[in-house]
Amino acid sequence: MEVKMNRHIKALLWIVAMVCLLTSCIREELEPCPPLKLSIIVKDKNYFNVNKTDLEERRSETLAFREYVPNLYYRLTDAATGTVVAERQLAAVEGDVKSVDVEFPETLPFGTYILTAWGGLDDMQSLDAARNALTTHPGNAEGSDAYVATDTLHYDYRHYEYTAEMERVKGKLIVVAENLPQGYDASDMTVGSLFATAASNLTYSGSTSVNKLSALTATPMITKTLLAPSTKENASLLNLKFTGTQSGATALIPEKVQITMRRNELTVLRYVWQPEKHDFLIYMLVNDNWEQVHGMVID
Repeated sequence: MEVKMNRHIKALLWIVAMVCLLTSCIREELEPCPPLKLSIIVKDKNYFNVNKTDLEERRSETLAFREYVPNLYYRLTDAATGTVVAERQLAAVEGDVKSVDVEFPETLPFGTYILTAWGGLDDMQSLDAARNALTTHPGNAEGSDAYVATDTLHYDYRHYEYTAEMERVKGKLIVVAENLPQGYDASDMTVGSLFATAASNLTYSGSTSVNKLSALTATPMITKTLLAPSTKENASLLNLKFTGTQSGATALIPEKVQITMRRNELTVLRYVWQPEKHDFLIYMLVNDNWEQVHGMVID
């Protein structure tokens, strides 16, 4: 009986030893969890219709990231809890890298995360507390040439490399003044019915206006203004007047024009002074053609 017991005990010990050995091998062969990797690139390097006019320079598509977006903020939040698991404060993008690459710690558990990235900001004051929405024109000012990217990252063994594309939040209004009388060297512009808030997913809400005073020194005289998209088609009323430094000079006030601002798109107008009529001819660039504007309506 004792011999049989010894045999059973030895057999049991042998099985336990083999299990421990096999378990040790399996653990040694397991690779560590691949860390979550993110590459942030710039999508909107030029305005959609930049080729339609020579009033805005077309930029090379191969410049460094910072040439398009000079600074960057991002945060990564847990989709389930809203907890911020990683964050970079707004800072300048250094060097000549084409993308900003981020590798998160290996300790980050598998799960679903929300990326929010903003760039080109003057400061963080225009973002809401959750960093999910931008005030486009604080204080009715032009504001910055903001960019944004957002994405949902499903992180697991098979999905751990992602690319996020930064898109421009605003469009640009270009106004050209030709044949102005001598001494008229400034413009006072107001544009209304522009979206007041841009969410990180590029949905817009609210309504605001922008006022801008510009010095006009070049010939032809040109002013460029960053503007949020219009709240609806032809909703934004452009109210413009030209002023001068001559004593007693009366402001030259063209008729108001209804325009449509769009994201990452140029809106271009020409104001040609006619001294014999003491009035302006107004043209808007539509595709490749200058269309005359009459009574806020394009011919």
